[in-house]
Amino acid sequence: MKKASLIVFFTLLLIGNNAMAQGRFRKPLQSQNTIGANEARYNIGITGGLTSTYWVHFAGTETKYHQPFNFGPIAGLTVERMFNSNSSIAVEGLFAMRNTHLNYNVLNFPVAINVNKDFYRQYDVDYMEVAIQVPLTYYFGQGDFRPYVFVAPRFTLPLSGNMEWQKMEIIDYGTENQHYSEDGAVHETVEMTAQNMRRWNVGLVAGVGVRYRLRISNYYLLFKLDLSGHAALINSFSKEEINGDSENVIGASYIDPYLMQKRFNTDASVKLSILFPLKKPLKGACMKWGEYD
Repeated sequence: MKKASLIVFFTLLLIGNNAMAQGRFRKPLQSQNTIGANEARYNIGITGGLTSTYWVHFAGTETKYHQPFNFGPIAGLTVERMFNSNSSIAVEGLFAMRNTHLNYNVLNFPVAINVNKDFYRQYDVDYMEVAIQVPLTYYFGQGDFRPYVFVAPRFTLPLSGNMEWQKMEIIDYGTENQHYSEDGAVHETVEMTAQNMRRWNVGLVAGVGVRYRLRISNYYLLFKLDLSGHAALINSFSKEEINGDSENVIGASYIDPYLMQKRFNTDASVKLSILFPLKKPLKGACMKWGEYD
């Protein structure tokens, strides 16, 4: 009897110690639906989409020009650091193929004594650009679908490209018989250099988007679709252009900087990003939540 009592006593003691150990060291798993409970602190991914470039001119003679929409590819890498479940900071490195087309008319241009003519001028540019921006993002709501807004400073570095210019005389301007004369038409192309484009620029980006979290077992992926606009803050005409000292512009036939004076490079982009959280999947029910963050 005494022996049986000892066996019962030690059995209850072992059970009690085991329960205390589990209560002390085993934390309850948080619900997977709790926002932020199972989200990684860092996300890394790829981004790509389309961008439309538009050059805005101010001051000077306020020459009236037409600049249609255009599209080029944009792609890059992004790293995001979550402050909490609603806000984050990221660094994005982007590569863009930019192009734009600009045209305007020059009317009553003197070509000889008492002789004026009307001309059509067209300017096309294609170039590559590298940009680094730092988005500050705020996410709304809860759940797998979350809208967000962001702002970001951007540093841009134009790379190689070409600038092409054309001039043709307008015959019977403003009438039903208006057409362009190929006689005496001018067509010139120059390489983009620091003499006809500022070497670097800084600007501001603002945008809106939506994020979707795709659950895969104990892991997940993030998909972000956003639309943003960017405006450079520094005049992109070079000092050589403004002072008329550049040796690599299209001379008198170029869209003269002194006619427009200030040019600011802007663009709009739509991008899709795929982010991979830096988080290993949990292994076992007894593993502490977040141990693999």
